[in-house]
Amino acid sequence: MGALISVGERNELRFEPHERVGALGGTFDPLHRAHLHLADTAAQALELDRLILIPAGDPWRKRDRDVTPAEHRLAMTKAAVEERKGGLEVTDMEVRRDGPTYTLDTVRELRDRGAKQLWWIMGADAVLDLPNWHKPNEILTCARIAAAVRPGAELDRRQLDRIVYGLGRWLDWVPMEPIDLSASELRKRIRAGEDVSADVPSVVLSYTHKHRLY
Repeated sequence: MGALISVGERNELRFEPHERVGALGGTFDPLHRAHLHLADTAAQALELDRLILIPAGDPWRKRDRDVTPAEHRLAMTKAAVEERKGGLEVTDMEVRRDGPTYTLDTVRELRDRGAKQLWWIMGADAVLDLPNWHKPNEILTCARIAAAVRPGAELDRRQLDRIVYGLGRWLDWVPMEPIDLSASELRKRIRAGEDVSADVPSVVLSYTHKHRLY
């Protein structure tokens, strides 16, 4: 993967048609070890040239929960990427966008910016949830799906097509042993003053303390 780190200026995010691009979206509240492991594993399995982390601006499916303001979640994600000094990028395209954050709008924008070989990366549990996403069939016209799965637990094409028609053609499995981490549990542990340094990047943890987020 390339070493370029974008700090989120929309007009700087451009792709060449030959580049293999992965996009990992999420609330990242906070970004933690499992997110980074998924990003690294997908980048290797799919032979990606670039992998973009995309913090959600207005995660409409979490409106019944308390979500840290987008500017803080974006800042934490940027800090973690900068600390790694290469291999990942981060964009604020969803944070800047008005209204609910829809993956369809994001993959369309990424394609408009030149990402013609594009994978939207997710966990296996999110695959089962795809019917509840905004226009999932149209997402498949813009990007392939890359789903992390425990080796041997993959669904076959017919099973995938029952979830969203056509998904079997447009999904690539990323074999990965799952990491059992919950952002909500990490927030509770941070709030309680517990040591989460093994699971949360140091710069992210410092940011949460400085701004008293949790």
